[in-house]
Amino acid sequence: MLTTLVWFLLLFLSILVAFSVHEYAHGRVAYWLGDPTPKYEGRLTLNPLIHLDLVGAVVLFFSLATTGGRVVVGWGKPVQFNSDALRDPIRDGALIAFAGPGSNLVLAILAGVPVKLGLLRALPVAEDALTILTAVNIALFIFNLIPFPPLDGWKILQAFVPRSFAWDMKRFETRAGMIPLLCLMGVIFFFGSYILGPPYAFLMEVLAGRMPLR
Repeated sequence: MLTTLVWFLLLFLSILVAFSVHEYAHGRVAYWLGDPTPKYEGRLTLNPLIHLDLVGAVVLFFSLATTGGRVVVGWGKPVQFNSDALRDPIRDGALIAFAGPGSNLVLAILAGVPVKLGLLRALPVAEDALTILTAVNIALFIFNLIPFPPLDGWKILQAFVPRSFAWDMKRFETRAGMIPLLCLMGVIFFFGSYILGPPYAFLMEVLAGRMPLR
């Protein structure tokens, strides 16, 4: 059993890794698709200080720490991209958006499978560290796929609706700013354990076979 201090330290480090990978993936895919904006803004790096959004990190830290994953909320500093530089702004924008949570899912698999297979039972601290890393990445994967502006899920959804409506969605996101996200956080605060808790617990069981305990 980890001490509280070690548990929180591992949680903090896992958040830094998860955010860095998430935002780097956004920037790298945007760059691959022809937009140099992330490169000019210095976002093609895994340096966590470049990608960290202080409020989003604190929210994720406390949502995981106080609920054991039943409420999962958090975000990094958004990577900016120029739609005019993309061949297909709607399709490519969805690919860029999915790259973030997709990278978190990959990282969760890489961290969780050794735990699931029992390869680290002789190294309990390493097993706990990878379990926490799995939990954080699953949390980011689930939360960012919610189809609500300005989350990645909102941009991904645009690839599956008529183009005229997709452009309306993009304009709404620009006008609304952070207001929808604040409203969503209010809903999650009261109902998150019922809405997000089940898929979180399911993925933790599938990938790691255990919950991040302290």
